[in-house]
Amino acid sequence: MSKKETNDLKNVSDKNPLIAPLYQTASFSFKDTAELARFHNGEEKNKFLYSRFENPTTVAAETYLSNIEKSESSLLFSSGMAAITCSLISLLGPKKKLILPETTYRHTRDFADKILSKYGVEILTISNFNIETLEQIQEKEIRVLFAEIPSNPLLSIPDIEKLSEWSHNNKVHLIVDSTIASPAILNPLEYGADLVIHSATKYLSGHNDIVAGSISGSENLIDALKEQRMLLGSTLGINEAFLLHRGMKTLGIRMAKISETALKLAEFLEAHKKIKNVFYPGLQSHPNHKNALKYLKNTFGGLISFELKDHTITDRFIDNLKVSFLAAGFGGIESQAEHHTRMAYPDLGKDNPLLTCIPEGLIRFSVGLDDFEILRDDINQALRKC
Repeated sequence: MSKKETNDLKNVSDKNPLIAPLYQTASFSFKDTAELARFHNGEEKNKFLYSRFENPTTVAAETYLSNIEKSESSLLFSSGMAAITCSLISLLGPKKKLILPETTYRHTRDFADKILSKYGVEILTISNFNIETLEQIQEKEIRVLFAEIPSNPLLSIPDIEKLSEWSHNNKVHLIVDSTIASPAILNPLEYGADLVIHSATKYLSGHNDIVAGSISGSENLIDALKEQRMLLGSTLGINEAFLLHRGMKTLGIRMAKISETALKLAEFLEAHKKIKNVFYPGLQSHPNHKNALKYLKNTFGGLISFELKDHTITDRFIDNLKVSFLAAGFGGIESQAEHHTRMAYPDLGKDNPLLTCIPEGLIRFSVGLDDFEILRDDINQALRKC
């Protein structure tokens, strides 16, 4: 193919496509060395060099995410863990301290304990993640407060504004992993968070077909993270960016349906004679229900955790389900159910500190696009067989 034919193909972006094109290329060419020089001098806008740095398909998805996250800027990563590791590496260093809640996602905790600690970062783990506990901390050199809102798997929702106030008063960066809520339900930046992270594999994508992560925040912080992403090589693939962009366009519709079903299902479970406890922020019985009403957008998400009165039949119950899939993760259009400790912590004994705050036999249920009646009837038949 000649240079002219190649340049003609490059100009397809000028044709105003309805859907942002998929730029399946590793490198981008220049007409001549003068154009390359102008690019490096910042004089050429909407030009790209190499897809590990930037690609127009990825940029289109990042721009869309910023709009729904209400942020100045966003970055996409090859996974949610890549987003977490990049943010923590960027903001922490030797003798700096990181505060984590006790119920943090296992791999976030593992990264802190097994990797960051090797480089001199000190980890402070607190069980009661509230402002009263934070105000009692006398440690110096705290650099990052990391919160999952809602938390996994008990769906705790601390007072975000108070966390933000404490963080800013102590010159600490507040990072919120808001994967379980999604931007359709919560925008942590509006309440003072510095960065918001998502495992975009989950609700943002919504179809269980890609692995991706994201960080959103101020332009200054995101610009600093951009170089980290480039150096770590954790840029999201082009095809994944295209599919993520497509998935985010239906996020609001999906989350409205999923949340409506989840609330009905949580109410049904709470009233069932074989259920001991239900953890769902939309229920008045949830300890953080008031915070849920304050911060969530009148919907409470698609994740429910609950315990059976007889935890010894938990595995039988899971195996009896016919509609929900036994699969890792959550946030897709398919409903999923798991015995949480068996799925996430199969190698740990029940006395391990990571499990002390997770009830034995806890079931984590991710509501998909199935109708409430279908999920209710399936749970009923599964319980009857136990």
